[in-house]
Amino acid sequence: MGRIVGAQGRVVAKATVDAHLEARDTVAAARATAAAIQAGAREAVDKAVEEGLRQGREQGRAEAAAALAQVIADARAQTVRAHEAAKPVAITLALKIAEQIVGRAVALSPDVMGEIVGAALDACRPRGDWVRVRVHPDDGAAVTARRDALVARAPRAAALEIVGDESVGRYGCIIETAVGRVDARLETQLAALERALTEQTHG
Repeated sequence: MGRIVGAQGRVVAKATVDAHLEARDTVAAARATAAAIQAGAREAVDKAVEEGLRQGREQGRAEAAAALAQVIADARAQTVRAHEAAKPVAITLALKIAEQIVGRAVALSPDVMGEIVGAALDACRPRGDWVRVRVHPDDGAAVTARRDALVARAPRAAALEIVGDESVGRYGCIIETAVGRVDARLETQLAALERALTEQTHG
C-alpha cells in the first residue's frame, strides 16, 4: 500500500488521501447541483410570479372594463329615466309658454284677437242666417273693432253677434251657428296641443 508523507512529516495512507479527494469532489459536485437546483427553483418561482402578475393584470383589466361598462349602462339608464320624468314637465312648460305668447301677442296688438276669431270662423265654415261669437269680456273690444273683417268671413246675409262671456276665458272664442258650435277657447286648443305632444313623446 502506498504511503504519502504529509507536510508535518506524518505518514498518510494513499487510500485515505484518495477518499478525501473523492469526498471533496463529491461535495463540490453536490454544491454545484444544489446551486443549479436553486437557480432553477428561483427561475421557476420568478416565472410563476410573473405569470401570476400577468394574469392578475389581465383579470384586473377585465374587472375594470366590466365595472366601467356597468357604470356606463347605469348612467344611460338614469339618463333615460330622467328624460322620461322630464317629459311631462317639458310639456307643461311648453303649454305655459304658448299661453304667454298668445297673451303677449294680443296685448301688443289687439288685432291678433280678431285674427283668432277669424281663424275659428274659417275652421267651422258657418252656415245659416246667424253667427254668434262668444269671447271673454276683456277681449270683446278687440273683436268688435274687427267686426267688419269678421262679417266678411261669415256666410252672406248672416247676422254676426259678438257676445261677452266670462266662461270662455281669455284669448279664445266659441262660434255658434244654427247647425252647431266650434270650441276655439285657448284652453281647448292647449289641451289639444298637450295631447299631440304627449302622443308624440310616447310614440
